Amino acid sequence: MEAFVLVIKAQQFALSAWDMSTSHTNIPFIYYFKNPNSGSVNDFMQSNKLRASFLKALEEFPILVGHITVGKDGRCLVDVNPHNLNMPEYLESQSTVHFHDLEKAKFSWDALPHAATVGVFCAAGVSGIIKLVNVNIIRLAENSGLVLFVSIPHYVVDGVGYCAFVNRWAELCRWMQHHATENEPPRHDYNFDRSTFGRYMPDNRAPLNSTMSMIYDSPSYFGSLLAWISPETRGNLYVNLDRMKDITGHVFHISATSLGALRKSISKCAPQTQKISDNDILTILISHVISKGMKDDAKDSQGLGYFASVARRATRAFTGKPKEFLTMMVLDA
Repeated sequence: MEAFVLVIKAQQFALSAWDMSTSHTNIPFIYYFKNPNSGSVNDFMQSNKLRASFLKALEEFPILVGHITVGKDGRCLVDVNPHNLNMPEYLESQSTVHFHDLEKAKFSWDALPHAATVGVFCAAGVSGIIKLVNVNIIRLAENSGLVLFVSIPHYVVDGVGYCAFVNRWAELCRWMQHHATENEPPRHDYNFDRSTFGRYMPDNRAPLNSTMSMIYDSPSYFGSLLAWISPETRGNLYVNLDRMKDITGHVFHISATSLGALRKSISKCAPQTQKISDNDILTILISHVISKGMKDDAKDSQGLGYFASVARRATRAFTGKPKEFLTMMVLDA
């Protein structure tokens, strides 16, 4: 731990307006690991190596040990202070659920072990402050496997940054497990300075599309209120409002075989030079579901009239009707 603190430098990262548009949510992923030698005493994903490699990965992601603060201009920034680090919430627990039970239930939402750390919304953990990485390692019954929850605020990193951190953690863990006597993997350098984009943007730019212009230009009294309160209070508000809603959760398991078949089918309609990633396919699937839901909702709202439409929106806001659906996918690595 002392070695980790010594490599962290004092610095600040200003968050952009686009960052703040996602300040209410985390990026929460769930990873499943099956132990091929279930029930035996072995070195399956040892706790000490998991934590050591986690701290090693954090050295290259100093933004994740900073505090979310609000500047004099009302904008949020991440303040990294080596003398007051905001260390991640890192929990490890034991479950009575067996990995075989998860497989038998086809990774049903109800069969999933409960995570002790924060979930979808960017809220304070047990310490009372917002952590920029939240981890819960859940060891399954009879050493049959492990479930890993990793949640990071969306306005600190995007999906690319999230995956870069988790992949780096995995890379360093593999090195500690199998090649610790060899030289350490080369250090990676990451740029967390949002102003970099502006410096490399061309002078002549295409105008924003109508949807993006509306996000930036449309006034919102509720949004102004949320911007005025502290990040912790804002997170608690979202969590409490979410409890009023009737949410049905679903986990969809996507096998590597079916994902490969879908990629092959899509590739027939794409240019030969275009590489289609797993993330591209998952984004397409999720976007299709969301678009269809929005279309169906728009059909249901037609013919209601102005006052009836307003009343319906208000009812949904306060009662959570109709049901909201949270969709998650399990992907074979």
